[in-house]
Amino acid sequence: MSTNPPDFFDLVGDEGTPEELEKLRRAHDLLVAAGPPAELPPRLREAPKTTEKQGSWLPRRRRRGGAFILAAGLAAAAFAVGYLVGNRGSGQFQAIGRPIPMHATEQGSGRASILIGDRDAVGNWPLLVHVRGLKPLPKGQWYELYLTRKGKPAAYCGAFSVKGAGQTSVRLSVPYSFKGFDGWVVTTNKKEAPKQVLLTT
Repeated sequence: MSTNPPDFFDLVGDEGTPEELEKLRRAHDLLVAAGPPAELPPRLREAPKTTEKQGSWLPRRRRRGGAFILAAGLAAAAFAVGYLVGNRGSGQFQAIGRPIPMHATEQGSGRASILIGDRDAVGNWPLLVHVRGLKPLPKGQWYELYLTRKGKPAAYCGAFSVKGAGQTSVRLSVPYSFKGFDGWVVTTNKKEAPKQVLLTT
């Protein structure tokens, strides 16, 4: 059986506002980090083999106590997730538009989406990039994001790596005005001329 966690994009897709997607991703990451619930102990996997006549207030009371403990545990878990999500709000990414989807070229694989934040006081544009399905690269290699002009890489926007299932979320920042650019691409840092485009808008 595969031990890879469920992919965020496969579960929710790219639909929804940037704020909704960011909240869902944070909750998804928390649940993946928490892992699957513990298995029931053998004595709780089957109902007690008693008849109505044999039953007494004591077993019923124990069953009610077990149900109460289970309900309390679930409530505590829900509260903990809500608390963590709520208290991470200070780091929430505030996007100014819908996600920009990226798809694989014939040479690449996977997909990505880009969120653009509001320009900061010194003129930088924050980016939040969600990536999935890219292959981990050998040591000393990484992926690079570029703005394009006439479909070719023209302005470097940052670099990132992936592991395992090729999934990551990374925050970048660029000083450029987006006017004069016509899209985005992901390449590797290999010294190729021209660079091999793996993802594009």
